[in-house]
Amino acid sequence: MYNVTRVVHFDATADFSDRAEYTENVRLAVKELGALRRLVSPTLPGVINGGDLLVHLRFASADEAAGAIETLDATLGSPVVARLDGVQYHPGRAQSRPDASRTVYRALLLRVAPGTPEATIERFERDLLKMPGYIESIVSWRLSRVEDSVGPTAWTHVWEQEFSDHASLMGQYLDHPIHWGVVDRWFDPECTEVVVRDRVCHTFCALDGAVLDPGSDGGPSD
Repeated sequence: MYNVTRVVHFDATADFSDRAEYTENVRLAVKELGALRRLVSPTLPGVINGGDLLVHLRFASADEAAGAIETLDATLGSPVVARLDGVQYHPGRAQSRPDASRTVYRALLLRVAPGTPEATIERFERDLLKMPGYIESIVSWRLSRVEDSVGPTAWTHVWEQEFSDHASLMGQYLDHPIHWGVVDRWFDPECTEVVVRDRVCHTFCALDGAVLDPGSDGGPSD
């Protein structure tokens, strides 16, 4: 499988009508791209550098995605758009809590600083993957390394989750000790272990069906 994610940041001058028309045009266009799974949804309140519209597509292979990516990015380009952030990647292994309900898809795009030793990167990845063991509102999760990046930041990882609800993402997830007591040190410039120095893209949207399907992913990410 091969995944493509784009985060659309609207220009400040784009009004509600502009945004609604753009979103509908994107929804219609991605239906023709041959994706096995597609998600086009406005972001929810609380995103941080997370844009206004989230587009996520899953293809059978990188080859099948190649032509679609060019068409997608041409479609997304518009005077109402200030910037795009995006990633392309073979997905890591997704894990899930069977039969748990999910209503929110979240993606964290991040950049590990160049020159970080591989052993340190793997420790960082293991800490991220500990989080679902403590936070029950994360019902599906997947960590992948990025192969191609779009936008001003050269993203290296995408950390995806499906949450039971928006309130749990904004509360239980962000306030949990595993978050601020274990994981935050990798992002905190005042900690010696910091590896993520660039601003992250913390984006999420309403979910109309599972995006993280354990049965359709590639090999393990850790």
